Amino acid sequence: MSTQPKISIIMPVLNRGSTIEKAIKSVISQSYKNFELIILDGGSTDTTLDVIRKYEPYITYWHSQHDGNPCIAVNTGIRRATGDLVAILMSDDFYEPDVLKKVAEALTNNPDADIITCGGRIIFLDKTTNTYKIKRIYSSQEELELNFHNVCHGVSAICCRFIRKSLYQNIGTFIEVDATGKMPHSNDKEFLLRAIVHGVKNVTIDYIGHNYLSHSDSLTFNNGREITVKLYIQHMWITEMYLARKDLTNEQRRILTNFQHHQSARLAFYYLYKQRYKDAFAIIKKDLPRHHVKWLFSFFTAAPDFFRRKMIQHIRDLYRKLTGSDVVYGKAK
Repeated sequence: MSTQPKISIIMPVLNRGSTIEKAIKSVISQSYKNFELIILDGGSTDTTLDVIRKYEPYITYWHSQHDGNPCIAVNTGIRRATGDLVAILMSDDFYEPDVLKKVAEALTNNPDADIITCGGRIIFLDKTTNTYKIKRIYSSQEELELNFHNVCHGVSAICCRFIRKSLYQNIGTFIEVDATGKMPHSNDKEFLLRAIVHGVKNVTIDYIGHNYLSHSDSLTFNNGREITVKLYIQHMWITEMYLARKDLTNEQRRILTNFQHHQSARLAFYYLYKQRYKDAFAIIKKDLPRHHVKWLFSFFTAAPDFFRRKMIQHIRDLYRKLTGSDVVYGKAK
């Protein structure tokens, strides 16, 4: 690639006045300057618009209007993007200073790549010390490799993936509504499965460049059971859709089937736990006759797994309170 690749950053936002400034500053302070920043505000009523206007000279395009959901906003941004690569940065997350430089270098060295992927970390704000602390890091080649197992059972890391605009043009953008007409929380997994089926080339760089902020209002990392149930349902919908395809390998089909068992069984167990017996028996009636022993195995492992996760979380929270030994990422600014 003879010229420096241009990178488009798409930022959907709604009422994130407390976090969007850090997100914007992490873009405009990049050591690599051949980028454009596109902000799609969904009609914020807090201080978000004041912050956007403050940095308007650095923003290529922005608007504030009701857009339906963040998926629609992101797709609008992708269509407006003029970069070689397109990335999504949520308004409560932020980049490391050299991530665009590292990504651009990787694309220059791998001109046939469809996706450049950096490492990421999930952090949370400890309000007592005003510091960001690390919950999880994913940066290895193995866990960021694009394959069905990682997408289904691991992290999609969609905001760590810098995707060619031409790939979106070839295979389409993100699904904007699910089978019920609601916002799909798993559209990132669906898009990456679609990309894998189309044989894309992913290149992973050895650099942790993206920070996901976990907080109570986060759509992805708020640890709420309500969002988890929605994810179970949408994962089942996606697997049904892909298992109906004729172009999957046997291994891909096996992974999807196991993932479907996993999600269906856990949803059934959760409904039983909440005494939603009608919903639970509807799932059992549908899936048990189709999958028999495999589904039963997933169901009976769901119970200890469910309580094990809750217990581990309680132990972690208690350990943090008693020792104050969280891994500190940095001071919140």
